[in-house]
Amino acid sequence: MEANSLYGRPWTDVARFNSFDEADKKRKQLSEDKEVQVKVKKSESGFTVKVRSALVEANVEQKSDKSSKNQRKK
Repeated sequence: MEANSLYGRPWTDVARFNSFDEADKKRKQLSEDKEVQVKVKKSESGFTVKVRSALVEANVEQKSDKSSKNQRKK
């Protein structure tokens, strides 16, 4: 099973609302942009709209077949 490449990426708070309906309107507005992921998070003080980039950056560096931990020093 392959891990999600966005796992662990930080979310940024965009706005806070007192009702879910207001937060959902903002979420729908922001979700029109396909380059971001949007979610509504419920908290004690209300609802927070959060976003993060959905673009996966290509790794320039390739990992070697053997990690440095597995290689013995001679």
